[in-house]
Amino acid sequence: MLGPLLFLLYINGLPMAVPSKIIPVLFADDTSIIITRPSTSELQEAISTSLHQLTNWFQENLLSLNVSKTYLLQFHNKNQNKLETPITLDSQFITKSNHTKFLGLTINDTMTWKTHIDAILPKLSSACFAV
Repeated sequence: MLGPLLFLLYINGLPMAVPSKIIPVLFADDTSIIITRPSTSELQEAISTSLHQLTNWFQENLLSLNVSKTYLLQFHNKNQNKLETPITLDSQFITKSNHTKFLGLTINDTMTWKTHIDAILPKLSSACFAV
């Protein structure tokens, strides 16, 4: 019971480790970072800077970032270019994804409900069959 509370107090300084125009979202032991930039080159630079600052914060606080559970999801529309340059952290590539689960919702890179609906439809179907 005390462990989760101490962890939250311990990680509470993380939002101050990133630049001011970057929005960290902390929920329990999950952390998401929202970065918006008008061009892909500025986005690339902001991601690199943020990851460098986060890595420093983690090292100073004797924590580590699990790169195998770290994903990059770039929201875009049809007229927008996606990042082509691979993003690395400590010489490991960060996996690019088209969708991810965020607080129970499956969100995709085009911000449509299709991926979430496809994920919950089998569960709803079996629940309806049981009723």
